[in-house]
Amino acid sequence: MEEHSQRAKIGGSGRRWQSLPVMAGVGLLIAMILAAQTPAPPAPVPTATVVAEAIVTPSIATQPQPSQPLPASKTLDLGEQQLVLVGSGSELTIWDGVNQPEMRGRLGDWDVTITIDREREVLLSRNYVWLEARSLRDDRRLWQLPIYSQQAQRETTILDVVRDPFMNVVWLLEKQATNDPFQPATVRLRGLDSQSGLELRQYQAPLLRQQPKILPTAVGPWLLADGQLFGFDAASEGFAEPWFSQLEFAAVAADGQRALVFGSGMVSEIDLLKRQTLNQTEFSHLPRANSIQEMLVSPDLNYVVAVVNSSDNSSMNLIQRIFAYDRAGNGLGFWQRHLVYERTHTSSYDISQLIRFLDDQRLILLNRTGSFETIDLSTNQTQITELAHQPEAVQPEYSSFALIPKLTLLPSVNTPRLEPIRVTLLENAPLAASVADQPLALVNNGSEIKQLWAEDVRGVVQQANSYSIVRQNAPPLLIEHAEQALQIFDPTTQTTMTLELEPAEAKSLSDFAGVSAPDNQSVVLCYSYHFDESANSRVNRCLAVDLQTGYKRVFAALPAATYLTPIYLYGQQVTIVGRTSNSGDDRYLVWQTTFNEPAEGTNLLDSTDVEQLWYTVGSPTVVYQNHKDQLYSYSTLHGIAHLLMPTSASKALEIEIAPAGQTIMLFERTYPLRYGTLMLFDSATGLELLRRPQTKSFRGTWSGDSQSYLLAENQMINSRLDTLSRNGQIGHSLLVADLFNLTKSDWFGERLILDTLNELYVLERINQHWLPLAKVADLESIYSSRSSTVEYVYPQP
Repeated sequence: MEEHSQRAKIGGSGRRWQSLPVMAGVGLLIAMILAAQTPAPPAPVPTATVVAEAIVTPSIATQPQPSQPLPASKTLDLGEQQLVLVGSGSELTIWDGVNQPEMRGRLGDWDVTITIDREREVLLSRNYVWLEARSLRDDRRLWQLPIYSQQAQRETTILDVVRDPFMNVVWLLEKQATNDPFQPATVRLRGLDSQSGLELRQYQAPLLRQQPKILPTAVGPWLLADGQLFGFDAASEGFAEPWFSQLEFAAVAADGQRALVFGSGMVSEIDLLKRQTLNQTEFSHLPRANSIQEMLVSPDLNYVVAVVNSSDNSSMNLIQRIFAYDRAGNGLGFWQRHLVYERTHTSSYDISQLIRFLDDQRLILLNRTGSFETIDLSTNQTQITELAHQPEAVQPEYSSFALIPKLTLLPSVNTPRLEPIRVTLLENAPLAASVADQPLALVNNGSEIKQLWAEDVRGVVQQANSYSIVRQNAPPLLIEHAEQALQIFDPTTQTTMTLELEPAEAKSLSDFAGVSAPDNQSVVLCYSYHFDESANSRVNRCLAVDLQTGYKRVFAALPAATYLTPIYLYGQQVTIVGRTSNSGDDRYLVWQTTFNEPAEGTNLLDSTDVEQLWYTVGSPTVVYQNHKDQLYSYSTLHGIAHLLMPTSASKALEIEIAPAGQTIMLFERTYPLRYGTLMLFDSATGLELLRRPQTKSFRGTWSGDSQSYLLAENQMINSRLDTLSRNGQIGHSLLVADLFNLTKSDWFGERLILDTLNELYVLERINQHWLPLAKVADLESIYSSRSSTVEYVYPQP
């Protein structure tokens, strides 16, 4: 199957921020982290566009280096504060910065997140099962709530816990959903007394898609969600109309009256009481990285810290890069550290549990081994502090920490751990529609291809196949490498064709790729093999196969490239994309030939001028970027190129070419911003057909007939499915109160298999709107592993 990847170059500007006074209304900065885990990305769709380029590891812009670090210390000046640390086994430790750390109780199982109510001296911890409140003085449990609860066909899930010092409550952010995933989920805020657990306030949030970030302010709780800021309206005890757009982070000052917001590369300071923009700053010297995981702001709003995460080549370490800026936008320094991937330490864990502002000037970072690093942003100096522990004891590991007031600790109360809860998920509501007895899809569960019907699975179509070739308005050809031959199975005719392989081919066949002719009567296959054991014995081979007669013709000449992918077959003419890597320098070519041409084919593009190349197997159009950062569409049928737009190294591009080749979906954003612009282009003229703002967390696929583009955006509250065409959006957005995988549509884009976390649904587009048609029974027998993929969706009968 085709591989789908995207460009990963990064760039940035060397300019500093520029302060720009504004009257009102725009702006944008700081606080949502990668909290929502999405399901594993779906398998590449048949029409997935490939960018023929190796993924480049993001580089980081040069920053002023910190001054000489201070000598390591055994003590840490915490002022009138203490540290509470959570061990890797959820053990609690409290340290005053000078004396021996004091061991306290133990929280729930792994993956515990903590929130501190400093005024009431309460520690709140939550994992996947329980939220519990404990006294900081004696570790006594005060109350507990299940994270997940059910009542009257409605399920409630606690997603976040936030202390509000202005309203003197602890906010529980709760998602409420019915047993019908196609009814939008809602969000409510419940304000509890942290000592008793009694509910004091409750507010309903507007209809949201993204999990909101609660921002306690002096004028009530504000919300950051869906790129917008929702202010609290005390008169209606609700939320006002949204403010700003394309926001990524936000943070509130300690006085609760001002905030910084960030988005579109701009930082704005806003007055929360008057709801006015005070000033706006161009955040032009952003970290040169794929995205920013977290932005922290000092309590007085004078310092901004951006955190970027990436993996090293061994995938065993998380490389964390920290960039600091002062209020004027000057880069203060750049620090880098390595964090081991263990337990909760993955690329998306909550960074706020490991990095905090100690005061208005000092940043404090926790290492798993118990050492702290403080960074004084006013002097640009760092210092390591080793947390003391008993010499004979095993050195503990810590997963998170928080700051608490300096307390006189009482003897710890023996608090038993809460037992896990056995939760039975609500049975989903029955669907109003019904589907006739007919095949719905072909599903590959890793060991066999099954035919999916509404009520059951009817037989095995084929044992596990090694490769597949997409065809026009027909199930794909399923190809199995069986010992000395390739077995080509046609699910439509239920026939198998055998292609004998030479011994060297059978032994080391790899890099297989294929394309079908538009009439589905023939295919071209390309692969590589080694004719002996030596490293330099690699050979490429391409052959054309007539599926009616079984006649095959081996290409006499091939382009000089390491990897070959046939992308378009028309009559006797075939177009092949080649890529060759040489010392990290990739070269690409688009090569065209005919079956009966004895000489080498023709290079359609000057490979020395192709910086990047995108294509879709089965499409006659390719897109390339030249060395002048200009983006072109190119017709391999007519040999004509059209300029689409200029671009630059600071831009991230994702491109999906429609199978027919006449329309191009292009998503562009500036590194490291999450928001960008989604555009549709006409490939024959280069004209822009559609433009809309979009976040980078989307999945998309063209229908086989190229008439519609399905756009899915996964969010924790309500995910969304849109249908786009050359003329704009078709119908309304479909909201799904769950995360889902966008799998495949049928050839006409009118049926779709949607895979949620718990169910498999068949959707049908009726009167331009998506409606659930069937829920597939016995999901476990179909998806014996989560690597299962939908190979084909049958159209309406």
